[in-house]
Amino acid sequence: MRASSLPELMPAYILHARKYRDTSLILEMFTQHEGRVAAVQRGGRGKSGAVQPFTPLLVSYLGKGELKSISKLDAGAMHYLTGDRLLLGMYANELLMRLLGKFEKVPGLFSAYQSLLLTLVADDQYQIQLRRFELRLLDELGYGISFGIEASTGDFIDPGKFYRFVPDEGFRALSAETDSSYAGHHLLAIADDELDSEAVEAAARKIARQAIARLLGDKPLNSRELFQKLNVGRRE
Repeated sequence: MRASSLPELMPAYILHARKYRDTSLILEMFTQHEGRVAAVQRGGRGKSGAVQPFTPLLVSYLGKGELKSISKLDAGAMHYLTGDRLLLGMYANELLMRLLGKFEKVPGLFSAYQSLLLTLVADDQYQIQLRRFELRLLDELGYGISFGIEASTGDFIDPGKFYRFVPDEGFRALSAETDSSYAGHHLLAIADDELDSEAVEAAARKIARQAIARLLGDKPLNSRELFQKLNVGRRE
């Protein structure tokens, strides 16, 4: 018996959907095995409930170009987010749309994104999971941060010293604490993924945002502007 030529269903999430022609949609998806993929869903505009952001999917698609055509799509239960949790989910989606190239295979980042969504739905520790997602994104893009090593000397970070962070370079030791410095013991805690302390999480947030801002360039994030308008951006 001849084997089926249809592609296997792949876990994915919808990042963004936009109208295409009269009845179809272009879905921007984050897939487990092929990273970010854009695909046409024929007649998708009559199935709006199944194509919202944060919806988990099993999907297959066909095509040789960058824009694929969906051959099968099974939608799971949408992750309903509200308030600042919704904005943080939008922020994560926008980062993936802006920074992740199409068809980049990043299964570790997919797992981090899944964990972030689940935490946004049901856990109050979502800030910590957001930090892990941001840092994993930087790793996958080739801009991972060495929190345990001093950049210019290669020495291990000293827990009793203070350091400044230079994007694209790393940490440089300072002779004294400054307004923009980071304590060495906080950097070592981040290196060990010990983010439960509010001070350590805050340091991780500032460092990750410095590195991400360098990659984003001059074009601001739409989600960041929403944070500012709704006054929840102080903890995103």
